[in-house]
Amino acid sequence: MSAITALLPTHPVVCIDTEFPGTVYDSPTPRYLRDPHQSYALVRRNADELRKLLQLGLTLVGPDGPHPVVWQFNFWGFDEALDPHAPASVAMLKAHGMDFHNLREHGIDPLDFAAEFARSGLARRHGSPDLTWVAFSGSYDFAYLAKLLRGGRRLPDKLDDFRNLVGKLFGPSVLDVKYIAKACGLRGGLDQVAAALGVERAAGRAHNAGSDSLLTADVLQVMLSRFFPPEFDVRPIYGGAIDGLAA
Repeated sequence: MSAITALLPTHPVVCIDTEFPGTVYDSPTPRYLRDPHQSYALVRRNADELRKLLQLGLTLVGPDGPHPVVWQFNFWGFDEALDPHAPASVAMLKAHGMDFHNLREHGIDPLDFAAEFARSGLARRHGSPDLTWVAFSGSYDFAYLAKLLRGGRRLPDKLDDFRNLVGKLFGPSVLDVKYIAKACGLRGGLDQVAAALGVERAAGRAHNAGSDSLLTADVLQVMLSRFFPPEFDVRPIYGGAIDGLAA
């Protein structure tokens, strides 16, 4: 966390990805017909029920994308025998290399991480410069990270209150690469959008939070250079718009 603090002045773009124990609730309303409030209700129900974050990937990059630096934090607390989860999701994470035994034995205490996060400079403070936070299809990423930073407390009941919480924790400059990609005519998940842009995964494997956060950073930079004029700032237009939770 000290290394992160030292890099923030030159690497103010924070790209994140999370891994969590899947989703156990769905909606009879198809995804493309849900309004943002229905989508948030489903995110909140799943995140509050499953509760425990498994991994956080965090990639710091400069304002124009140079020299990314990546961390992957692996958290203690999930017990497959006791905690609610989606078996198919846990099996997929195992197939991609997640070692649940090591998480139980050597994972980071989420409360310790939350305390260090508050001291690191990542936390938004009055009068401090705002970082740019980035995710791909980030509704669950920001929901789980918000829960972790608030000691596991339940998410707000209403979407507007969740938006306010995200703004309070991360600032107004929250970007969702999937939301921007749709505006550019690009569809699909992270790997599909990356393939459409010709962006290769620089390190690691899919469904590992560190690797996915780095790919998110690389996809954002290529997309900005290809679809937007040089020096154009997307934050006033797309800031705060999380895919599925924005009109």
